[in-house]
Amino acid sequence: MIFSYELETQLLAGLLKYPEKYLEISAFISEKDFWNEGSKINRTLFKVLKQAVENGETIDDIVLTQRVKSLGISFEDNIEPLDYIQSLSLRKIAKDTVSSTAKELKKFTMRREIHSCCSDIGKKMRSLPSSTDYAGIIETADEIYNGQINLYETGVDRPVNIYDKMEDLIEERGNNPIDQFGYEGPHPKLQGMYGSLLRPGNITVVVARSGVGKTQFCLDFTTKACARYNLPLLHFDNGEMSEEELINRQCAALSGVPLHLIESGNWRKAGEPIVEKIRSVWSKVQKQKLFYYNVGGMNVDAQINLLKRFYYAEVGRGNPLVFNFDYIKTTYENSSNNKSEYQVVGELVDKYKKCIQREIVSDTGPCISMFTSVQSNRTGIVNNRQSANIVDDESIVSLSDRITQFSSHMFILRNKTSDELQNEKGFGTHKFINVKARHLGKDVFSAINPVKMSDGSLKKNFVNLDFNNFAITEKGDLRDIVDGLSTTASVSNDSEDDVPNLS
Repeated sequence: MIFSYELETQLLAGLLKYPEKYLEISAFISEKDFWNEGSKINRTLFKVLKQAVENGETIDDIVLTQRVKSLGISFEDNIEPLDYIQSLSLRKIAKDTVSSTAKELKKFTMRREIHSCCSDIGKKMRSLPSSTDYAGIIETADEIYNGQINLYETGVDRPVNIYDKMEDLIEERGNNPIDQFGYEGPHPKLQGMYGSLLRPGNITVVVARSGVGKTQFCLDFTTKACARYNLPLLHFDNGEMSEEELINRQCAALSGVPLHLIESGNWRKAGEPIVEKIRSVWSKVQKQKLFYYNVGGMNVDAQINLLKRFYYAEVGRGNPLVFNFDYIKTTYENSSNNKSEYQVVGELVDKYKKCIQREIVSDTGPCISMFTSVQSNRTGIVNNRQSANIVDDESIVSLSDRITQFSSHMFILRNKTSDELQNEKGFGTHKFINVKARHLGKDVFSAINPVKMSDGSLKKNFVNLDFNNFAITEKGDLRDIVDGLSTTASVSNDSEDDVPNLS
């Protein structure tokens, strides 16, 4: 098999002397890169070293030996772990060569993966029926290849002078102007103010209390955007909603039929109009792809590995994907490695951001747009409160400040209070309030300027949303409310964009 025992031992020697260098190579080096078929000692030693560094521990040769022995693994040729570790410690290796050694070792892993992949392709080619057409042969080979091999991203080795690229980039964009960045969502007012919430390589976060409808909103937004552009949608559920529950909810949203009729199966008995509404959904979903996976209990590394495998096997390298993660919360890691809650959540968001921005990329840039949500803290509770007592800023975000840091857009989703429902009749059931926008749309004025109220006070603009049986429509913004209150005209919905018009 293809491997280099010398590179393996040289890298381990470097990590023993300079364990802090592990952080530089952790994105692409793992146990599978230590492949010596004659001995398990290198792989075992790396695993123990990795665990110690990630836990922030400092260990010596004796402690390291005891941990290796505690795994109960017998090594070939009667290797004594202590003697082996001490021999590695005596090796001479410069600190600045650790990363380059790791990259050289990774090349052997790539060669093994490609060799194995080609072997699998060869077996599949022999078993393909003779009736398979050209496209089918190529697709079969490509699916196997992309399903087994990941990109090897080393990143940029040194800082880049961006001014060297400025003229070419700006002139090229002038020759080929872009009207839309990312994918347009289903709400025109929201799109105009904040631009696309589905930019590849970016994360949009929705903050809401439990039961407000963050899952409902995220799925409604992403499924409609994906339907418009014929994009695949991958939905990771963090252990709270089953596959059947998701199917029933999506059917209710697409058909307009009450959920209880769908769950119980009584839609068949509810009359021909209901039956027609349900069956009209089948032709819609045949054209769309919504992939579901329950990642409850998985740590973030396992989740990201699953995302990568899915992307390369089902979507294909270089193709776009919308990824909906429901939702950000702590996992069992929190209790197993003594890390605090905010550290676990911070690492989760950091690793996802790195994955979609730097690891899964094409020649033109990132390929995955990420949409997710997080629960607000108790400050975000609106039940039995008046609007004047509500906090609508980023202080309600729970778990970790790094969620705000790594997001490109962040919005608060909340129910309207009783006085807001009374004063804003015809303008929906929920408020969608921006608390962070790294990008803006064409209507910058409405996004950044406060709205002057009838009493002369100024308030931050927001978008109105109406939730109805898992389907969501936009109902204008605060400016529309002010305009509506300043006239005796009745409020009606425009058939094209559901924004209230005054007539």
